[in-house]
Order: sequence, then structure tokens, then C-alpha cells
Amino acid sequence: MGASRDAQGLWGYVDLTGHMVIEPQFREVSGFSNDIAAAKKDDLFGYIDKKGHWVIEPRFTRATDFNAAGTALVVIDNRLALIDRKGAVIQTLPFGASLDSEGFVKGQALASVQAQVSPALWNAQTGKSLALPDDVMALQEPQSGLVPAQKRDTADSGYWGYLNDNGEWAVDPMVLKTRNEPVLNGEVIAVKDKTDWTFLDKQGVALSKEKYKAVHALKSGSWLVTTDNGGHLLLSSTLEKVQDIAADQAEDLQDWGDWLVAKGGKGVTLIGPQNQIVNVKATKPQLLMQNGNLWVLQNEGKSPQVVQIYNSNGVGLLADSVLNALREFEVQPLGAQELSSQKSGNGSAGQNAQAQGLPWALLEPNDAKKSVAILTSQGEVYSDPQWASVDGDIRHAPLLVKTENHKMGAIDADGKWAIQPTFAQITPFSGDYSWATTEDNKPESKRIIDNHGNVVDAPDNILQSGQRISSGVLLTAEGEGKDRRWGLWDIQSKSVLAAPQFFEVDDFKAGYAVARADGGWGVINRTGQWAIAPDEDRSGKPQYIGDAMFSISDDDQPNDAANAQHHFSLFNAENGQSIASNLLGKPLNVGNEHWLVQPADGGVAVIDNDGRAAVSKAIIPSSVNIDNEWVLLGFGPRFGAIDGQGQWQVQPLYSAALNFVQPQDWASAVSDNHVTLIDTTGGEPLEGFAAAEPLASMARLALNDNATGETVLFDNSGHEVQRYPGLSSLQVSDASEGTVPFKDTNGLFGLIDSNGKKVIGSYFDKIGGMNDGLAKAVKQSTYGANFGYINLAGRFAVVPEFEWAQDFSEKRAWAGMKGQAQLLNTNGNVLAQLEVHCNQRIITDAKGHQFWPLKPVTCANGSGQ
Repeated sequence: MGASRDAQGLWGYVDLTGHMVIEPQFREVSGFSNDIAAAKKDDLFGYIDKKGHWVIEPRFTRATDFNAAGTALVVIDNRLALIDRKGAVIQTLPFGASLDSEGFVKGQALASVQAQVSPALWNAQTGKSLALPDDVMALQEPQSGLVPAQKRDTADSGYWGYLNDNGEWAVDPMVLKTRNEPVLNGEVIAVKDKTDWTFLDKQGVALSKEKYKAVHALKSGSWLVTTDNGGHLLLSSTLEKVQDIAADQAEDLQDWGDWLVAKGGKGVTLIGPQNQIVNVKATKPQLLMQNGNLWVLQNEGKSPQVVQIYNSNGVGLLADSVLNALREFEVQPLGAQELSSQKSGNGSAGQNAQAQGLPWALLEPNDAKKSVAILTSQGEVYSDPQWASVDGDIRHAPLLVKTENHKMGAIDADGKWAIQPTFAQITPFSGDYSWATTEDNKPESKRIIDNHGNVVDAPDNILQSGQRISSGVLLTAEGEGKDRRWGLWDIQSKSVLAAPQFFEVDDFKAGYAVARADGGWGVINRTGQWAIAPDEDRSGKPQYIGDAMFSISDDDQPNDAANAQHHFSLFNAENGQSIASNLLGKPLNVGNEHWLVQPADGGVAVIDNDGRAAVSKAIIPSSVNIDNEWVLLGFGPRFGAIDGQGQWQVQPLYSAALNFVQPQDWASAVSDNHVTLIDTTGGEPLEGFAAAEPLASMARLALNDNATGETVLFDNSGHEVQRYPGLSSLQVSDASEGTVPFKDTNGLFGLIDSNGKKVIGSYFDKIGGMNDGLAKAVKQSTYGANFGYINLAGRFAVVPEFEWAQDFSEKRAWAGMKGQAQLLNTNGNVLAQLEVHCNQRIITDAKGHQFWPLKPVTCANGSGQ
């Protein structure tokens, strides 16, 4: 109560006649439960009795109702706790527990509580999940054989330590006393306070008095550190100074195999596994990877210039004379990639395989009168007077060359002819074979050649029908348009693998190709046999994801919305079997022959190529980080339920608060993408009714039948009681006093009882729950949008004249119109009215006579208006 312009106001209590019994004096209040109520004075909550006296003095930052057992949930000192009726703390919940619910709701023995779920660290190869001590709130990938872990000591922070493989503290967090993630390198730990890094051993003993602004651990056990003045030092594993590192050559750090590459605006520093130092001066350096070698280029002219190429021992591979010669060319490295794009310092296997057998670079002369050249795999500049041009887009050996007499051949990594220049055209190689023609503009001269230039003896009809070469297989095609069919011909054995029968065939990957036939999409092997047979019930096109595994969308339709969430199945092409189905999202590869999958019915798991689950968890992670065979999962907060003694009865697995419905004490528990019917132990009380919703006061369940488009009423044993047209046609949240509102096919509402019979016909536009024998309702056709209250006969016991209305409780209800809030009894009589008079809230009787405040309110002009 108070001035109407006061947004917060103060709360008090009126009795059932509308008379003020506790004067407004509280910032927040709750209703009385078991004769006491939570109330907020200033910034803290306490508990009052029905006279407004403090029975528990204000000292809580949050307070909820007491249950029948005489306990209540409160927040004190930033911790969720359980208190008794004297205010004594009888149980303090873990730091990660929070009160994002109403606590013990009237009539319920359990309270829904939110708890932060601990992270998980899985190893796919061993199938083990790291066991965690209590209150671990964060994990990181292992360092030097131990796992960094943060132990919570407040609601949102904690100290870092290290766990061993058994989940035991190898380095206790209270030893390091750092809230920033530490770095372990061998036996030395770098820890950071608010601004600086220092070095400790595993017992927390300082190993050095020096402090640094930044540290970086090297694989060798050494450290690269940044001093207060911005300088850089290389320290040995025993923290002894090895060498100063130029600041303008250490701004960006990247791994390259066992080396650390520090790059700056004026150069590069290479730091080796034995603390070797290689300083490279370069303006605006660029770093490339090629077959394990590191290219250093600089950008100070129109095109990048080669500074040096280093092998994995840190040795420069180009002589000064070669570097000088390269200045006369525009250098195009072949099969190279940016160092930053490499997850592994030595490059991917696929990139290495493509670059193998190629020269290091194609060299285009700056002087147009000079000939094209290459940088050989021996680090020499080489050219041949016969060369007119070289195909720089080549990604596979050998390298195609066109000669001055307009013939084509191919050269190896050192510039020698791998294929003599006797052909008119050669298609770039993507494997051991390619196409070549012996005469220009004569398709009949098309031939298949190997990477040595040998012509494969193939029948004319095969050559004429040949379309593409993939993994040593010639893909042939016959017919046109919708009658076109594809077949397979093996080049090495010169034999037909599959007669033309496929509607479509993709290129082979790892011995398998996606193909479409009469039955739909499937996967064939190199013999032309189905590895994964088509299925007419499966519309998705298989996608290769590695390790002979394919993911297939279960519901891939042409008109699917772009944001539709598809379900996938995972197939093993080696045996043709589906190893997992009904997955959300495509599986992610983890280590060797393992996959991280997310089942559509909830949770996450790592499975092997046979579908066996190595590790799993029942909830969906909020973050996923995969590092080889390690999977680091983060989880958000989840809801569970505790009893009156603070013990978990339902584990925190759910993404919404739990509401246990009487009389069954069952709840519809929401967990990410699905709903499960649970009891007060977290178990499923009725098999096959996971999606059913319990109806309060009725001992009944409501369940959608998606096949028929109906809502079905069941008893507690799962026996069908009645069906109603339309999905979700029962207004579950308003079930009360043995009835529940239903909606007919015209969108109008009525009431049914627990036997499924219509108590009130569907005549109303809105109906609330039945309380004290009355339910708020709107009948637009007769009374417009106003609310009234109907009885079980379906008649308005309280005439619809209210703009808003609340449900009855203890035979009283609040309803409002024209800026007034009226307290009604079940006869519709007005017992009290809340009004604003002279900018002051007052309470009057039905005739407008003020009875609170006791002193009449007068306006500033002295009038009573």
C-alpha cells in the first residue's frame, strides 16, 4: 500500500472481511503457510506470525514457505540452506545449488531446486569418465598427465588445482590458491594472481621470486615469459634464463610440431625442443606449412618473398644463391597451407599426401621474356627450355606442363619428366589415373593414362561412356536425362564392377561412394556392391564422416524449413548396419573409431563403430570440446528435488522446475528436448506414458495421440477413459476440484470430470480452474470480454463485469474493473475495495466508505475528492 506513484510500495495483510490486520510495512511478502509468512524488511527476509511480529528476525536474502515438516529453504551468506521454525540452519546445500523456484509449494513434500551440474571429462579409448570430487565447477584438457580442475568455494567462483586419473587431488586447490586457470609444464606450475604470474612446485612452494605478465609453456618443458617492461625471455625447465627474445618477433605464438613459432611485425623466432633459437628477420612475416617444412615469407613488395624454408630440425633448406634467385620470380608454394590453419603442427595427413611428389613451388618470372621455373624438392631453382607453362592449380602429383610445341606432359618433384610430353591434353590427376587426349579437338583420341604416362588398354565402349575417374574406378554412364544410368569399371583389372544401374554416383572416399538407385540413396564399395543398402523409408543422402561411417538424415525433405532440427542415423559401411538412430545433429569424431552423439530423447554419449556406448550422460551439454580421444563437456544448471531434510530425492537432470501434482505426486519433467513423467524418486511410474501430464485433484493423466490428433484421458493404471478431438484440448494447468477445462473443435471451453464426462458444456471463450465451487469464465457472445464466475451447473454465480479476475481461495477472490480491485465472496458480494484516492491507496467497503487508513484521506486542496 502507499502512494500510487511509489513503484515498490509496502505490503501488509487484510483479513477475509477486507480489514487491515497487519499494517503495510514490508517490501515483499508471501502468503501464510503453517501460520507464518516470509516478509522482507529493508533488504533482508525474515518470518512473521499473523500479528505481524517477527518469529525469525530478518537475515536472509531469499526466503520461501515452510513445509508441513517445519522446514523452509532460504538463502543466507550466498548459500542455499534449510532452516527449522526457529530459524536454525539444519542443512547447507552445495555452493552450486540455487533457489530458482518457489521452494516447498503448499501440499508438496519435495522442493524443486536448481543445481549447477559438474563438467565431465571422457576418454573415448578407455571408455572412462573422470570421477570428480564434490564442488568441481570447471575442467580443462589434461596438462602433463594431470587434469586442471576448479573447486567451487562461492556460488560462481573457486580455486584451481589438479586431479589425477583416479579423480583425486594431485595438487590441492588450497595449495595453489589461484582463481585463474594455472599452467602445468612438467613439474612446474605457473599461477596467476590478479595481474602477475609466478612459478610454484606441486606443493605450492615458490620456485622463483620473479613475476611475469604472461607465460607460455613449451612442449620441451621450457617457458616463454613476458616481463614487466614487455620484454620476452626463454626460460629452461628449471627456470634458468636461456636467451632474450626480441619483442617485435614474439607477438603471436603458434605450435609447429615440437617447435614454438613466435611471430611479430619484424620477424620470427623459432624455439626448438632443445631450446634451440632461430631468429629470422622478416617484414610482416607469413608462415606456411608444406610436408612438415615451415615456409617463412615476408610482405614488403607486390608479392611475398621467400625468406627461408626450415625442416623439423630448424635447418634452413635454401642456399643464399637460391634465395637471391627467387627474387626474380613470383613464388607459388604447392600444396601449402597457413600455419594457423593447422590443428597439428606437422599438417594433416590429407594435405601431406596431396603435396607429396610435387615440387616445392611454381616460379613465375617477373620478366615475361624468361621461362617458367620450379623450386625442386632439393631446394634448387630449375627450368627447362621446353616448358611453356605449368599448371599452378595442381594439388596432386605429377605436375602438368605444356611445352613450346603445344604438347603436354608432367614432371616430378625435381623437374624430371614423369610423363613424356606426347599428349595434346591431360586432365589434372587426383589419384593414380587421369584422362589424356592424343589429338586436339578429337574426343575419340581420349585415353586413360597412369601417373607414368602409360596408356591403359580399355575397350572403346568403356572410353566412350567414361565420365569421371575416382580412386582407380572409371564411372561410366549410358542414356540421357531420366534414363541415364551409371556403372563402374575397374581400371587396374580392366573389368566391369557394376553394369550401368545407378541414377547417381558420387566420387569414392576411403573406398566408398554414395549412390542412388530405385530404392533411394545408399553407399557402394569399390566392387560396386551395396555397403549400405538403399531404403525407401529413408529420404536422406548419406554423408561420409570418416572411419567408414556415414550419417543419414532420417527426415530430409525438399521443403524442410532451414531451421528445422533434423534427426540422423549413423551407419557402418563395413557391415552395412545402423549403429545408432534418432540422433540430433551429425556425430562428431572422437579419437580413433569413436563418435560423440546426441540421442533425440536426451543426453549425450560416446559410442564406437559398433554402436557400443563407452560413456554417456543423461543430459545435453552446453559446451563440447574435443581434443583427440578426450571429450570435455560443460553443463548448465539443472533442476532436481530435495525433501524436507535437504536430501536429493530427484537428481538435478531437468531443464525446468519440477511441479509434483496431487494426489499422485507425479510431475511432468522437462529435460531439453523431451518430457518424462516421473514420481518423487525420479522413476517413471507408468511405462509408455513418458509424455503424459498428471491432472491435479483428478488422479488422471492427459496424453496427446499424434496419430489420431486427439487428446486422451487415462487413469493412473494407464487405462483409457475418454478421447477428445484436437491435440492439447485439455487445459492441464487448470485441473482442480476433480475437473479440468476442455476445448472443443470450435475453440470454446467447458469442464469435464475424472470420468471424462462433460460437467459443463463448451459455451465459454475462457475458463479457469474450479476453486471453492467457482471458476472464472468469459462468454463473449453474451457478456463481451468481461470475466465472471460460473458454478458447476455452468451458470454465472457472479455476473461478468470484471476486466480481470483471480481464482478463489479460502472462499475469497480479487477481481477488478475501472481501476478498482474488489474482494469478493462466493456469493459475489463485495467485501472490500482497493482504490486510489488523492494519489493514496485506500480500502473501502462496497459503498465506498473508507475504513483504511483510519484517518480519512484528503487531497492537497483540502477537499475529500
